[in-house]
Amino acid sequence: LGVVLGTLSACAPVIIGGGALVGTLATREKGVTGTVSDSQISTALKAKIYSYNSDLFAKIGMNVQNGEVLLTGSVPNPEWQVEAERIAWEINGVKQVINHIEISEGSGLGSVASDSLITTQVKTNLLFDGDIRSLNYSIKTVGGVVYIMGNAQSQEELDKVSSYASKVKGVKKVMNYARIKGEATP
Repeated sequence: LGVVLGTLSACAPVIIGGGALVGTLATREKGVTGTVSDSQISTALKAKIYSYNSDLFAKIGMNVQNGEVLLTGSVPNPEWQVEAERIAWEINGVKQVINHIEISEGSGLGSVASDSLITTQVKTNLLFDGDIRSLNYSIKTVGGVVYIMGNAQSQEELDKVSSYASKVKGVKKVMNYARIKGEATP
């Protein structure tokens, strides 16, 4: 009996954790199925990019929202930029590919740290604004450019999100790819 109870108690956090994850996913505008679909696209994309070239994988960022893939980062040659987009289009369920991969030798550690700080500040601002459903957004910063993807409840909410992003120190530009609830995906 002690072994059974020990085994059951070890499972409890997994069950609770899984329920919390499903609860969190369900509160997103796209719901559980949309999130799973985006997660499947993201996993497949990352696996294919990595198997194509692990150096390319390390140099780019890949975000997926509503079947739309946002590619960011910096690569040393145009072939990698084109190949990353080609691979993204091959993934089942992809509706659009937004390619913002730049051709250059890449950014230094200071730039990566600055981008990470910007992303954290934007996400924090969204989290603490009760009028914004922050879980509906994906924020990525590359080279001081903030990329926003997700689902807005209204144009007003979307404008607030963009405004928060543009006011963070170090932001050069805001690229907003979020959709307003009920708006058709291109």
